[in-house]
Amino acid sequence: MNYLNYNEGDVLIYPAIILAGGESKRMGQDKFKMKINGKPMIVHVIENLKMAGCNKILIQTKQNKTELEHLLSNFDVKWNYDNSDENDVLKALLSALNYAKNKNWDSVQLMPVDTPFVSQKLIQKLSDLLDENLEVVIPSTNSSKNSPSKGLEPLLSCLKVKPTIKKINENINKKDRRLGKILSEMKCLVVDEKTWSKWGVFEKSFKNINYPNDRV
Repeated sequence: MNYLNYNEGDVLIYPAIILAGGESKRMGQDKFKMKINGKPMIVHVIENLKMAGCNKILIQTKQNKTELEHLLSNFDVKWNYDNSDENDVLKALLSALNYAKNKNWDSVQLMPVDTPFVSQKLIQKLSDLLDENLEVVIPSTNSSKNSPSKGLEPLLSCLKVKPTIKKINENINKKDRRLGKILSEMKCLVVDEKTWSKWGVFEKSFKNINYPNDRV
């Protein structure tokens, strides 16, 4: 089980995939370099993952993100590039998962680049819940229940690589390609707000930074 990492207290943490290739039209600049408390957003994400016990991190991005590579030159991270001109999250995720499969990573923690306040406890607990009877663990929030995702936070899922690749391939050419819908059709555990709040996780963990004013 060399694809797992241990942190203090023998908590098993899976490798992480940071999705950092999307355009940031609403932000007016690339999200990854938006500064929060004087530090680029993606650095907050990486540091939170590492403090949770995750030592293997894959950055999934576009081929032309040389500024991002320079920004993270002092970090020990892996890179995978999405050569598609489309801003297609599903295709980018599939590319990242195939990279993970080739590295013999059985399971991974997904992480969007725009969640700099994500809780270390949440990361640890999701890894802990992904047992042999499940293929994916998805957190959900009450505040987004009326959204198309129906409260699910699929880009914060902890999931098994091979069954997810299979499921995405089955759905990638369908009209309804929502990631939350696809993952919820697998052997899935949804972790609701009542559960994660008992862990000491706050809703700010799930906050996406889409506009400069979202930083506060």
